[in-house]
This record gives sequence, C-alpha cells and structure tokens, in this order.
Amino acid sequence: MNTTRTEIPRPQAMREARRRLKLTQQVLAHRVGCTESMMTKIETGRATPAQWLKEAIARELGIHSWEVGL
Repeated sequence: MNTTRTEIPRPQAMREARRRLKLTQQVLAHRVGCTESMMTKIETGRATPAQWLKEAIARELGIHSWEVGL
C-alpha cells in the first residue's frame, strides 16, 4: 500500500474535478474521444480506461492520470 500520497478514491476525485470545472460527462467524453456511457462507467468504477484515455481525461481535468479509473 502506498502511503506517500493522500488520495481520494479515484472515481470520486475524477468526478469532483469534472464538477469543479462545470463539465458534464457528455462534454468531457466528447473532448477526450469516448462515449458518455464509457465516461459514466469510468466514474462509477465499472470500467478501467485504456492508458491513452486516462491521460486524455487527466489533461482535460487537470489531475494526475492515477486519479482516473482503476
């Protein structure tokens, strides 16, 4: 277990960042090139995004890629 960083559970951190930027799942999905359905699954922890998608979401939200999905 990594104890060097304080983490909010990843889907929650991603959701909070998206909401802070006042983006809908639909808008974020369009910007990063995935479906709204996939974005919902990522945020709820039901899907693990590919590395390229994690990085794209992280860039859009201004967070670390480890905060996106599992």
